[in-house]
Amino acid sequence: MKQKNTAAVLALVLGGVGGHKFYLGQIGWGLAYALFFWTYIPTIVGFIEGILLLNMSQEDFDQKYNRAALIGYQSRQLTNNPPPQVIVNIGDQAIASNFSPAVPADENLAKEAIERRILKLCQTKGEVTLLDCFLAIEEVPRHLLESHLENLVRAEFLQITNRASDGKVVYRLDN
Repeated sequence: MKQKNTAAVLALVLGGVGGHKFYLGQIGWGLAYALFFWTYIPTIVGFIEGILLLNMSQEDFDQKYNRAALIGYQSRQLTNNPPPQVIVNIGDQAIASNFSPAVPADENLAKEAIERRILKLCQTKGEVTLLDCFLAIEEVPRHLLESHLENLVRAEFLQITNRASDGKVVYRLDN
């Protein structure tokens, strides 16, 4: 994933030649900046963009520049929504209860076993992609693996990032 501070520093230092635009994946704009660097207009615009990037919230930056990397990650709700409240009327009494469907103990153990296997895979390889998990844990469907990876990121066991060499989304142990 692209880092906001890195983009801002590149805009401030190399904005005149479009360094920040290349970093942010806007190749066309980067080429335009590089072609017209001699006018100093890209330098001024790059400096202004650097300041704007520094003042931009991380959420807005991710939405604008990291959208492709976060598809399937941020698009799903990662917050734990409270369970719906159920009110049961029995005669003249109303009983309120938070409804949460019972999950069998066997299912919880199976979920923990899958998450342990993912963590061991990360420990062995250092970093894994969804494909690595899919190939290593064949009996689990892809959508469930995605869900387990998201749970591990949310629980701060794993951190999600992009591999520098090819830009793929990878998961690493959060040390």
